[in-house]
Amino acid sequence: MVAYWHWHSLHYGQETYWKGVLSHDLEPNRAYREVTRIAHELQRVGPNLVDLGVQNDIAILYSVDSYQGLRFMRFSDRVNYLTILSQMYRVVYDLNIGVDFVFPQSEDLSKYKVILVPPLYVASDEFLHRLAAYVKAGGHIVMSFKSGFTNEYSTVRWEMAPGPLREAAGFHYQEFSSLTEQLSLRDDPYGVGKENYVSVWAELLIPETAEVLASYDHPFFGQYPAITQNQHGDGTLTYEGTFLSDALQREVISRVLKEASIASPDQGLPQAISVRHGRSRVGEVVHFYLNYSDVAQRFGYPYGKGRDLLTNKAVTKGQNISLKAWEVLIIFED
Repeated sequence: MVAYWHWHSLHYGQETYWKGVLSHDLEPNRAYREVTRIAHELQRVGPNLVDLGVQNDIAILYSVDSYQGLRFMRFSDRVNYLTILSQMYRVVYDLNIGVDFVFPQSEDLSKYKVILVPPLYVASDEFLHRLAAYVKAGGHIVMSFKSGFTNEYSTVRWEMAPGPLREAAGFHYQEFSSLTEQLSLRDDPYGVGKENYVSVWAELLIPETAEVLASYDHPFFGQYPAITQNQHGDGTLTYEGTFLSDALQREVISRVLKEASIASPDQGLPQAISVRHGRSRVGEVVHFYLNYSDVAQRFGYPYGKGRDLLTNKAVTKGQNISLKAWEVLIIFED
């Protein structure tokens, strides 16, 4: 859907300067001409895109209960549930990888290779066991701190953290602390230089079967593990016991995606280019390239030969493409 708010700019009231497609003079203008162009393009190519299907290999788990639970039991004045969710989403978005959102009520998680889990602070035993079963069957999870700490009623469990996730996660812990300052990880394990730091919260993980990927370098707590990965059945659970810098989060997730064999030529595109893919109702593959910058971008087209829906020009595999500033290219494979 493309929606515009609203048709023309209001002449009084609180929304006077909330501009519409038409300005206060109600005359055709630049915005009106752009909307007209888009409408005619959609009219022309729309029938090819009806019932477009998308199959993503990655999902982000969104827990309304955990969001609300951490709103009332805050661990920071600057970091919250949505901060971490957005950070995880930004990693896959910047890698040009499509992502779905799933929920504790979602029945089938098996179609995803990787699930990213922001702090799953509030969750039932049943759901945590389902996540463990997903890993055991070959799925990969990247999970943030505070996960598994309380049950579905936001009541702390009467068992060693992380509760029902303990076997799948491969560790336990009894201590945790706020961090008033940024804290470096020992030996810069992900090679991110000045962004080799964590902050806000630290769980002092005690590995059982988990591999230690990174450790704190704390003057009092010492070198407890900060990031671990555990092989559980055919899958892995990577756990972040602290809040990572953006660069660390990118490296952690990127490595798990590589381990899950999620890679494509899309990761080699210029930073300003976003691409998404779909499949038409008759099985044809569609590629959407968008230039989110004010300069032309060049890239090599790596997929099967097809045609540009907007210009009807042929496109061949390996062809060098120049996409103008702010432009879109829709390629329908033959």
